Amino acid sequence: MQFNGSNLTASANDLEWNGKTWSIVNHFIPYTEQEVNAPGRFESDFMVQYLKDKTLSPEAQTVLAEGKKLWQAYFAQTDVHSVRNELKLNRPDVGWYQIRKALEARNKSGDFAPVSFTAFKNAYDALTEKLQPMVYELGFLKV
Repeated sequence: MQFNGSNLTASANDLEWNGKTWSIVNHFIPYTEQEVNAPGRFESDFMVQYLKDKTLSPEAQTVLAEGKKLWQAYFAQTDVHSVRNELKLNRPDVGWYQIRKALEARNKSGDFAPVSFTAFKNAYDALTEKLQPMVYELGFLKV
């Protein structure tokens, strides 16, 4: 699930492994750069294109709308150096894991206006409640 708490999507530049430098592209951003006021281009628009022709339930639409507010809140501020380093916030196409962890760090620091996750959590819980009875029907779990 795009916004599940277990979703660890991320992006990063300059990761060193096995004597080489690597970059990780996040392909799972459901918004365009313009929608969330990103400071630069996202390398992938896979998820935007994937969702383009999908019909989403009102509950799913609400989750996307509330998620967009959190992405916008993330891009509205720049994190302190230690948080940018820890979470590898060196690309515009950050992932959901990085967004939520950065916003949580801001909330703890007291140096930024607090960002509430309540509306998002309520929307996500409503979608979860709707989908739970359909886990077999939708193929999430097999009988």
